[in-house]
Amino acid sequence: MVRLMLLRSFLLYLSELETARHLLTRSGIGQRMARRFIAGEDLEDAVGAVHRLNDEGFEATLDYLGERVAEPAAAEEASRVYLGLLDRLHREGLRSHVSVKLTQLGLGIDGEQTRRLLGAIAERAASHHNFVRIDMEGSAYTESTLRLFRQVNAPRDALGVVIQSYLRRSERDV
Repeated sequence: MVRLMLLRSFLLYLSELETARHLLTRSGIGQRMARRFIAGEDLEDAVGAVHRLNDEGFEATLDYLGERVAEPAAAEEASRVYLGLLDRLHREGLRSHVSVKLTQLGLGIDGEQTRRLLGAIAERAASHHNFVRIDMEGSAYTESTLRLFRQVNAPRDALGVVIQSYLRRSERDV
């Protein structure tokens, strides 16, 4: 168990280093490893991947890659991407929901903006009979993530949150 936690900590540390991220996303081996989990580099790639998965009987989860934006405008842009993605999934009748990282919607910059953007995304998902899953990020964001999940006024069948099972507090959070 200790080894697993050390490996996890090391991988999380690497994910925050720009040079490591660049190496993994630009190298041949990194791209081959990522291909299994990353649908593509743009909306067309992602939609094509969901079509293929749906044709094989699978559903999908789409996530617009990115986190910890530094500017409110970047959070607004991420929100626009998610709204467009939900519209596209609905138009094409695809079986896929979306996952969002709240730091990508401005958590850490402006909690009110994050609540507003998450609410808009959840409302759009509800109007399309779809679902938004809030990814749980680092433990520093656990409390604020759960608080925002509870504050957003959206149908409960349209919004959910991931609980990290390895945190001691997780059982209380359910």
